[in-house]
Amino acid sequence: MEGRIMNNPTLPPELIREILLRLPVRSVLRCKCVCKSWLSLISDPQFSISHYDLAANPSHRILLRANYLYAESIDVDAPFHSDSSAVYLLLPPLSPPHNPCHYDAFQFDPDIWGSCRGFILLYYRRCRCAEIILWNPSIGVHKRLPNVKHYYITNGYLRGLGYDPSTNDYLVVCIRLLRDETTILICSTKTYSWNIAYGDVLYRVRDNKFRAGSLVNGALHWLVFSRYKKVPVILAFDLIQRRLSEIPLIDHLTSKKYEVYCLRAMGEFLSVSCSVEGCAEDEIWVMKEYKVQSSWTKYMVIPTYETQCNRFSPICFTKDGRILGSNIGGRLEKLNDKGKVLEIFTYGGYEKLYCVNLQSAMYRESLLSIPNVIRETCEDDQP
Repeated sequence: MEGRIMNNPTLPPELIREILLRLPVRSVLRCKCVCKSWLSLISDPQFSISHYDLAANPSHRILLRANYLYAESIDVDAPFHSDSSAVYLLLPPLSPPHNPCHYDAFQFDPDIWGSCRGFILLYYRRCRCAEIILWNPSIGVHKRLPNVKHYYITNGYLRGLGYDPSTNDYLVVCIRLLRDETTILICSTKTYSWNIAYGDVLYRVRDNKFRAGSLVNGALHWLVFSRYKKVPVILAFDLIQRRLSEIPLIDHLTSKKYEVYCLRAMGEFLSVSCSVEGCAEDEIWVMKEYKVQSSWTKYMVIPTYETQCNRFSPICFTKDGRILGSNIGGRLEKLNDKGKVLEIFTYGGYEKLYCVNLQSAMYRESLLSIPNVIRETCEDDQP
């Protein structure tokens, strides 16, 4: 009897839960097949929230669009060409047309508009309408957002995905800057509805590279041009207060010597990349203290002769201290703190501008879901 007990030890449910909470997402998904009690535990929405909050060593990946059917997901901390580095994921499908006789003349590839807490925001352009989809690639669920009446949202809008912790709500924000009107469209995934607000016309978009929002400190950020100051500034949208504000760059970055070409969220900080007139180098600046102009600090200098083409766009820091970013010439690169290229991953000619435009998105793997999602088959499901 004693031998049988020793051969079949049973852990307390509380301890099992604590162990599962500290496993990577993919391991947790496989554990759902162990027994019904584990399946019930892991499927509990509160478990997903706790797993996200308590993760000791979260996994981060970058999503690149491969074509209209698949996306490529790359582990940012693994060597580029290792067997575990990249996987292909089936993208959420378009909804069928309301009228079976009407089909799109072309199958457009989806655009990647941003990410937040493991979710990816996808935009599908169609001939008669557009579809915006919130997708968690880690667990294979998605939710199609409603259309907004009287507005056809296009790539011409500033856009972004964020989270309001005060209401536990994911928000899609689209801003249209026109000469005579600023329109702010906000979709709540909790109420499944859009709200519309209007603002003063103070800014204009410089070009397509700055339309995807960077999420830092509970706000979405875009690099725009001030109509009155005639210089580039950062436009911020607070996701709790639902309000726009302006964050200035340090003065000399607005001089004619510098061309600021990229805004990114690097961990908890805002960062900008710029080229320097007359110099064979680019610079990356980081705002060390949020909304404090004097806290802009030069983080690193990148010799442009080290790269295939200039204009390196940083994406994130890796666990080993490298910087992962994209090069406008058509590849992902990992650099050391001196700006030297250490690894290269070429992702194709058609996709070559996508990382600069945030047509890629970095995301953290998570078990989080939202109400009324559509469940898909993912690679870890068992028959």
